[in-house]
Amino acid sequence: MSFDQLNTFILDIPIYIINGLLWLLYAVASVLPALVSMGIAGVMMLVVDDAVQKLASARPLRDGRGGIQTSPKTSQIVTGIVLALWLVAQWGMGAPVPWIGATMWMAGLLAILAVPAQRFTLLNGVKVGIITYALAVIISRIYLAYTSQITPEEWAALLGSADAAAQIIANTRANATTIALWALWLVVPLGYFSMLAQQTFINPVSLTNPFATYEQMLLSLRDRGGR
Repeated sequence: MSFDQLNTFILDIPIYIINGLLWLLYAVASVLPALVSMGIAGVMMLVVDDAVQKLASARPLRDGRGGIQTSPKTSQIVTGIVLALWLVAQWGMGAPVPWIGATMWMAGLLAILAVPAQRFTLLNGVKVGIITYALAVIISRIYLAYTSQITPEEWAALLGSADAAAQIIANTRANATTIALWALWLVVPLGYFSMLAQQTFINPVSLTNPFATYEQMLLSLRDRGGR
């Protein structure tokens, strides 16, 4: 290697480093919504699902002799299934669908943590809402992929001519795409966030302990606040 080649290589090193960092940045940005969804789902499993599952599986004994605590992982398993379905649905989708799903995960977790008294209902609603959105994404992708493979010649026998078939297929696909975009970008997410708002504010907020669960409220009433 000559001196000029070595000098050129040394001068090009910063360019190689910058290009590598940019490639890494673009790669992370492309999967960032999925990473956010996975992180939120992990927190939900460790914090919310664990607490709900323990409360649901607790079996108190008589005469104040304690209780029996079983440890099934049903709630965590359901969250894992919802997460897997969502990751499959959003894989390869362009913005804003992946970010809408990540926002749904985040808003759901925040709503559950903000209103512990409604955590059972909210947790179930969050999972059902994300499953609904994931299925809507999958169905729309399957339909659009199927219609893109239909040729005018295949419909010519029914519609009269290849030109008429091509025009009808194009119009149908355009209408279906518009409906799918409205559903995925607005209708389904709006219904989900409306459900969260309704369940969050369905009961008046406690003025003494806004973040108390129903168990803590009942315990406070039974021992008269510890007095």
